[in-house]
Amino acid sequence: MTERQKYLRLLSIVIEELPSSAVDAAVRAGYAAPTSMLNNVRIGRVHNLEHLVALVRYGLPKYQIPAELLPAPAPISLLA
Repeated sequence: MTERQKYLRLLSIVIEELPSSAVDAAVRAGYAAPTSMLNNVRIGRVHNLEHLVALVRYGLPKYQIPAELLPAPAPISLLA
């Protein structure tokens, strides 16, 4: 499943319950993304799985995101 497919699937599951206050909670907690970007992710205008996962974690802390919908781990670079 692609990252975009994961994003759309997760958004379809949480869109009804994800409060707009999730954006404020993420920003207050120090999540490094602009408020406007997070708002666009929350409403589906921008497809960013990492941001959506953060919004779900801050806005719906008791919701367990299915493992198959989490972002793929970043590859480890041997050149770094």
